[in-house]
Amino acid sequence: MPNLDSALLNDIREVNLSYLMLAQRLLRENLAAGMFRLGFDADVAETILKLSPAQLVRLAGSNSVICGFRLNDGQLLSSLTHEVLGGVLQQAHSTILLSQRDTSPA
Repeated sequence: MPNLDSALLNDIREVNLSYLMLAQRLLRENLAAGMFRLGFDADVAETILKLSPAQLVRLAGSNSVICGFRLNDGQLLSSLTHEVLGGVLQQAHSTILLSQRDTSPA
């Protein structure tokens, strides 16, 4: 893997830390809804909730982005970007389509 410049590594760490902090917040506010929105199972949710601030920073320090992009299907992404329903119906449509995606690693 080629060396990444330090600005890019800092950006990755910032994204990772923001994601982990958001994940903890979503899970603390409403565990079931947070698990659904993040695509986490109970074990992952529990582990994320137990991380201390120091552990969050250490985990975020990876040189790889730790969050996964759920929209890895071109056809699905295309259908979600078209304004066919608008407003609240578009959000509901997106939520339904995303909830049907298999988020398990290949």
